[in-house]
Amino acid sequence: MSRKQKHIDLSESEQGTLLRDSKYHQKPEHRERSRAILLNHAGVSIKQIADHLKVSHITVGKWLIAWEHYKFDSLDRKKGQGRRSILIITNSVHVETLDKAVEIHRQNVKGIQAELIKSLEMPMSSETVKRFLKKIIIHGDASDAVRIQRKTKLTIPTSTNGGRCC
Repeated sequence: MSRKQKHIDLSESEQGTLLRDSKYHQKPEHRERSRAILLNHAGVSIKQIADHLKVSHITVGKWLIAWEHYKFDSLDRKKGQGRRSILIITNSVHVETLDKAVEIHRQNVKGIQAELIKSLEMPMSSETVKRFLKKIIIHGDASDAVRIQRKTKLTIPTSTNGGRCC
């Protein structure tokens, strides 16, 4: 004997918001959870949703229960969930060590990684180093972005024909 299927009732405004979020929200987990709720509202079983989204049926069930209790707040990851940062942008030691490593190794990520591991005595991957460099450039002070850009020798090709094509 199977359990009774649970289907969520949504208002038109909730459906519209979830449809928009399922397509355009910046966070992939938010888009995925929005899709799951919309599919459930449309009458699709939890097992079918789980197979479609390639997650466990238990996960989908938890998303639906969370939706019933917290609505749109249940779609985002809560603070403290997810990966803990190895390198922290607000830690001046990390930023200064990165500056020194970039000064020495320029565009060699593996060299920068080795220098950071040696100096900070913390294991990390080259992907961690790349993420940290992106954070420094995107979220750091303007001086940080300029300093990193100068160290990586970003060059912009100049035109010799006055900006005309060919």
